[in-house]
Amino acid sequence: MRGDREFGGGERETAEGRWVWAARWSVVVVAVAVPAVVLATSPADGGRPAPVTVRPTAAAGEAVITAAVTTAGTAVLPPPHREVTPGVTPADPGTAAAVGVPYALDWNTRCETSHLRFAGRHWWTPKRPVLPPGLPGAQGPGSAPRVLPGWATLTAADRLRFDAPGYLAGPVLLEPAAEAGICE
Repeated sequence: MRGDREFGGGERETAEGRWVWAARWSVVVVAVAVPAVVLATSPADGGRPAPVTVRPTAAAGEAVITAAVTTAGTAVLPPPHREVTPGVTPADPGTAAAVGVPYALDWNTRCETSHLRFAGRHWWTPKRPVLPPGLPGAQGPGSAPRVLPGWATLTAADRLRFDAPGYLAGPVLLEPAAEAGICE
């Protein structure tokens, strides 16, 4: 037969036999290569790689919430936009405030916005937040004092983060103050 060769053991090499041989070796190569690639691209600690955050395009005036991923791989969502409840001041958790837990807080903007009282302490920031026009009043629209509704989160025993989604462009980072602010 043309194209066929006979080997010493009486086996014939055919085109079909070459395909079978190539298929078997392909399976072996894939079985070795895939685990090697997975091991080479895995984190050093053997954990799963961090998920990729996809930011959808927001419509005008619509907030986009993305999750931050901790080193443990858990998602931490930023606090949502808050509005003032007229006549109701959010309760201060006092010294029982836990690290990593966001607490509702209305930051009084009547005097100086570099100082804040939270969790039984006075806090200070060297970078005053840029306040947007038309902040709500503590007793409802048009009332005084104007407040910045947001969330206070202890990030450590001596660090505070204030978020006001929809009012501030980013978080305000505070540290313990040596003394109370002007209006405290």
